[in-house]
Amino acid sequence: MEFKSYKSPDRNLKQRRRINIFLLLFSGIFVVILLKLINIQIIDSEKYKIAARKQYENKITLTPYRGMIYDRNMNVLVSNTHDYSFAADPNMTDDPEKVAELFASVFGKSKQEYLNKLSTPNTSFVYLERGVDIEEAKGLDTMDINGIIVLKEPKRIYNYGSLASQVLGFTNADNKGQSGIELSMDKELSGKEGFVIMQRDGRGNNRPSLEFPRKDSENGNNIVLTLDINIQRFAEEELADGVKKFNAEGGKVIVQSVKTGEVLAMSSYPTFDPNNIKTSDTSGMKNAVITDIFEPGSTFKIITAAASIEENLEDRSSIIATESVNEVKGLKFNEDNKTSSISFQQAIEQSSNAAFSKIALKLGPEKFYKYARDFGIGIYNGIELPGENKGILKRPLDFSGVSLPYMSIGYEVLINSMQLTNAYATIANNGKMMKSYIIKREFSPAGINVFEGRPTMIRQVVSENTAKLLTSLFTGVVERGTGMDAKVEGITVAGKTGTAQRIIKGEYSSSSHNASFVGFFPAEDPQIIITVIINNPQSGEYYGGKVAAPVFQKITTRLINFSGASDIAGKSFVNVNYTGEMNSGIVKNFSEPSDKKLFIPNLLNLRYEDAIEILKENGLSFETVDIENKETSGDSKYIESQYPMPNETVRDNGNFSIKLVVKERGSDEERLLVTPDITNLSLRKAINVLISAGFDADINGSGKIIDQSPKPGTKLLPKSKIIIYCQNN
Repeated sequence: MEFKSYKSPDRNLKQRRRINIFLLLFSGIFVVILLKLINIQIIDSEKYKIAARKQYENKITLTPYRGMIYDRNMNVLVSNTHDYSFAADPNMTDDPEKVAELFASVFGKSKQEYLNKLSTPNTSFVYLERGVDIEEAKGLDTMDINGIIVLKEPKRIYNYGSLASQVLGFTNADNKGQSGIELSMDKELSGKEGFVIMQRDGRGNNRPSLEFPRKDSENGNNIVLTLDINIQRFAEEELADGVKKFNAEGGKVIVQSVKTGEVLAMSSYPTFDPNNIKTSDTSGMKNAVITDIFEPGSTFKIITAAASIEENLEDRSSIIATESVNEVKGLKFNEDNKTSSISFQQAIEQSSNAAFSKIALKLGPEKFYKYARDFGIGIYNGIELPGENKGILKRPLDFSGVSLPYMSIGYEVLINSMQLTNAYATIANNGKMMKSYIIKREFSPAGINVFEGRPTMIRQVVSENTAKLLTSLFTGVVERGTGMDAKVEGITVAGKTGTAQRIIKGEYSSSSHNASFVGFFPAEDPQIIITVIINNPQSGEYYGGKVAAPVFQKITTRLINFSGASDIAGKSFVNVNYTGEMNSGIVKNFSEPSDKKLFIPNLLNLRYEDAIEILKENGLSFETVDIENKETSGDSKYIESQYPMPNETVRDNGNFSIKLVVKERGSDEERLLVTPDITNLSLRKAINVLISAGFDADINGSGKIIDQSPKPGTKLLPKSKIIIYCQNN
């Protein structure tokens, strides 16, 4: 019997199944690949194109040149050059060991420092050296080393070295302004960055290509200051000589036009050279003229004197009884010529503390406060420089029983040097207060005017008759009173001396003083005002008439010899008389084509009423937000915040207004905050500490923190600015 096999069909079926499975598997793989290709080629094509371009394209930033800074006579104060910076792409560096060794030998640093940089992960750009002079590079800039990038970076040149350095300021390694005009006008000076797309070849070198986009950089605008570099030199040299002669800690000087408010010279000592900044320069970097506040002593008697004349309480021949005024709460009135009575003229010429304390008591706290405010005490001037300190002027409700006599002779009040200068300039200008300004003009690289500073009258503080009488009395101070060392041959000077004890360890010290003299000339038609302050002279002499007045005399003599007496007679002294349109209460500066540029004043922590007064004087519109919605008077409210921020410059098309956030205030003492100690902290941590404590930060330099101003433990109002001084790397 024959049997047939039935396994063959089963085997064929299994084979077909296997084939189908493989076909299905391959089909699935094909579909996956197809979908992936669709995703790459169509859906995510741009993403992969960008990734591919990164392999062969490199975007190079084109850094603009900062605008130049000129003095009023178009002398170039600040210009530009360039340094070399060396960077590396760690991914393209063939031999890091060799590169590190080369850089270590050229710059005298450790090889490991460069190796660490060349080993930086996840980056294609790391700086090896920045701001290298061409001579220091020793040919590195011409070497063709794979992965090494050579950059030409703009650098500021301060053509007169330390001269006017505190006004001009300086820039950091990134060419950004850090202080002075460089900071306050950083946006205008910086210009706009451009870029160019380069093609990277197989060796990592960048090659330009016409088919890639390019945007040229726009250089910054140029700034013309009101300073006269020759007058600045006279002021700085004589101030430095005076500080050294009288063995003082330092000093301050301002030279200003009486009729226009233009600052012709401004400096404090010690100073610094922005071309060669050292760690020891910290104290010289700040512009102490506007940042430092002090008790002025007898120069502050201008407030009491002007108020008493304006209120018809005193005149030249008034007699003041002084026999009962010898001491107030421990502050002794040590008069050189103590008498039972003294005339008003003699009181000014001999700077009688006893007489002025009696006059102030007759005047009363409310009127004294009003005139002090009208003269600009306790109010920001708004000059176009960073760091202005408005000082402290107590309100009558905060006066103690002895505040009025103390304040009448320059104690219990804190002012900056510019406020003192403006008070005397007001008297010299027939009672008209002018706004100080230091920017004369701003123009584009093409030479088109963008901004023009113009004289601005703030207010008529006292009558012309009061101002002229006071000027004649101040002339007597120089002719036969305490300011005789300020006499200048061939010209009549009006002025006032000041000597104030300083507080040391919480008490007034008889061995530490501030000596000051403020004078203007020619007294018949004042053109120039000069303020000189010498801090803590230790040579034996410390009176303002013996220490500060001689410095004034030397500056004035050099200034007159330089300009010529005929210029004074012709009323065109050092080219400061303004013949164009005079602003009255509003800064009508203009820009191209039709909008105007506004400088935003600092209103933070001011009383609501004072802030509104400042805004109205400058013709600025405002909106207020009362975050507590209480129906209370403006005197009990203060400005907690503002927008735009203080000291910004904005353009106005006619609809601009400042936003103010108003809050209910307690007493100033309740609101004071204690300044924390931030020295030796990292910069980031220091800023966080200050912000958490309720302060703002102003950073000078970069790197390790080496000092701060004000010092730790100082009590300040919230939002006050703490200046951080860093060691430049």
